[in-house]
Amino acid sequence: METKTSITYKNEILQKYQREKGGEMSNYLFQPTRKQIKEACMWLLPRRKGKYDEGILNRFFKFKEGENKLHAIERVKGDKFKPIVNFLNGETKSTTPANLELISWLIDFKPRPLSVYLKSNQSLDEEVKSVRFAHQTDTYYSRGNPLQLTREGELIDIPETKVIEQTDKSITIISQINPSLKITTIVSL
Repeated sequence: METKTSITYKNEILQKYQREKGGEMSNYLFQPTRKQIKEACMWLLPRRKGKYDEGILNRFFKFKEGENKLHAIERVKGDKFKPIVNFLNGETKSTTPANLELISWLIDFKPRPLSVYLKSNQSLDEEVKSVRFAHQTDTYYSRGNPLQLTREGELIDIPETKVIEQTDKSITIISQINPSLKITTIVSL
């Protein structure tokens, strides 16, 4: 597992952009211009509202308290987007953290922002507990919350799951589905 850093974050964002040319935003980002980046921001503003997205936008646009964000973006001069265009077109090899976060938002790169990306960097020793169940093809991996179940190449998320007891003969697992529902599972080995 490669250690995640700000450099791998930048590289992964750029690779996703180059691979997908903006994904759902390819109409704006396939051959980006300053105007298209601005229009993409305006179009996405009411649509893409992830947990950290408001902070990403505030950092880039420096919105004033109570300001209409759409109108604020409309008033931004195109020169503010030039470094982003240069970076996406390969004319520069680096850009500011605020620019990089805006790009991550535009192309819907996850996990974002950098702080969240780096938190997913725990070592395998800390995050992976492998348990072999009776059926040889089922292996369960705990990577914090949620537990990820890999079964013959499939990836399924199981919310807030913890192994609470393990013996030679059984494993007891508790899953918190929502605040009022917990499920306890005992698996015989």
